[in-house]
Parts: sequence; C-alpha cells; structure tokens
Amino acid sequence: MNKKIVDLLIIIFIILVSTFFILKFNVPPLVSTVFYFIIPAVYLCLREKKNYKKILVASVIFGLVCAFAFDFLATFNNAWVVHRLIFPWKILGVVPIDDMIWFFFLVFFIAVFYEHFLDDEKHPEISRNLKYALIPSILVFLTTIILFFISPNLLKFPYAYLILGSVAILPLFYILYRKPEFIHKFIKLGLFFSFVYLTFELTALKLGQWGFYGQYIGSVELFGLKFPFEELFFWIGLCAPTFISYYEIFVDDER
Repeated sequence: MNKKIVDLLIIIFIILVSTFFILKFNVPPLVSTVFYFIIPAVYLCLREKKNYKKILVASVIFGLVCAFAFDFLATFNNAWVVHRLIFPWKILGVVPIDDMIWFFFLVFFIAVFYEHFLDDEKHPEISRNLKYALIPSILVFLTTIILFFISPNLLKFPYAYLILGSVAILPLFYILYRKPEFIHKFIKLGLFFSFVYLTFELTALKLGQWGFYGQYIGSVELFGLKFPFEELFFWIGLCAPTFISYYEIFVDDER
C-alpha cells in the first residue's frame, strides 16, 4: 500500500480512537487539542521531514498574531466562548491562553498535513510576500488592543462570526481566482479537515467545551447537538483551505 495512504489511514485511526478517549474521560478542550491536532502532527513530522521554518512562521503569524485579533473580536462579541480552561488566565480579560495554544496548533497541524500530503516543496525559502502579512497583522493586533482601552464599544458589532469569517476567507477566493488549479488541493484538504473539525465540534458540544451566544444567520443540528451555520461554513468547511491560502500567498511559493 502507498506510504501516504497508510499515513492517512493511521491519522484517521488516531482521530477515531481519540474521540473515544475524549468522550470517556470528559477532558477539557485543550486536552482534545492534543489528541486531534498535536499527536497527528507529531506523527506526520516523524514520518517525513518538513520545512519547519515555514511551518513555524505560519503558525506564529496566523495562529498567534492574526488569531489573537480574530479570537478577541469573536469572544468579545460572544460569537463563541470556550469553557473548562486549563489555564485560568485571559489576555485583557477576554482571550483565554487556551485559545491561543489551540489556534497555534490548529495552523501547525494544517501546515504539516498540507506539506506531507499535498504540497510540492521545491522552494525551501520563505516568500518575500511575508512582509505583506506580517505588517498588517501587527497593525490589526495593535489597533484591536488600543481600541479596547480607548473605546471598547467600537469593537462591539452584530453577527460577528459572519463578518469576521467573511473577511478571513478573502485570500482563499483571491488565490483561487489567480491559481484555479489549487481547487483540487483545497477540496482534498477541506474534506479531511471537515471530518476532523466536525468530530471535534460534536465532542466539544457534547462535553460542554465551548458554546455560542451571539447572533447568527442560521443553525445546524446533528445528533441532537446544535451549532451556528457560520461554524459549519467557516470553520468546519473552509478553515483549512483558508489557512493554506494564507500559507501559499505569504509564506510558500504559490505552487
């Protein structure tokens, strides 16, 4: 059997076994993160060397700097709230430390999976476009903090998940417009991570790991568990392709 097929089957097996463990022992969300993101990523790293410089740069910029502003605005507007924290501290009293760890390894696993199964790593150096992601990310990060101290009401707005998600996915449509051949990679990537994220979503709701208390355009119900349509569309469906569009445009080589 092809080595990559074996790796994919093992990753799926890890996810399924992890789900049983998570439900049986009723773990907090950060422990679920270890099973759903970190263990599969470590396995793929052990199986084949990766470009860790690119992966770590992407994880820091998109999983920490960008994700902070995104998570801050979402949490501040009750688009979602994470419960059962391992680390009790919240940045500015809003963003849990657990969230930042979660986002970092979310991006890390996506990038590792993409390099392992779908990317043709011909250009090991980081793209010169990185500055076009780094500078705006820092500006948005700082602007969010400054506005929070000066006039926090300016950061309040309805349908936060819809608005934030719509802005976040713009690079995905940009790269598909410029390089439509990426659609094949994105479909494969999206299918796998939709399975992972839907599994994570259902176990999280079952165990009360997080909840949704904002305004949404609709809702989805599966196995008696209800969550916003935005969660299905932006996170479960488009999160992985969206982050890889950022990765290709600003870190990798758009190939």
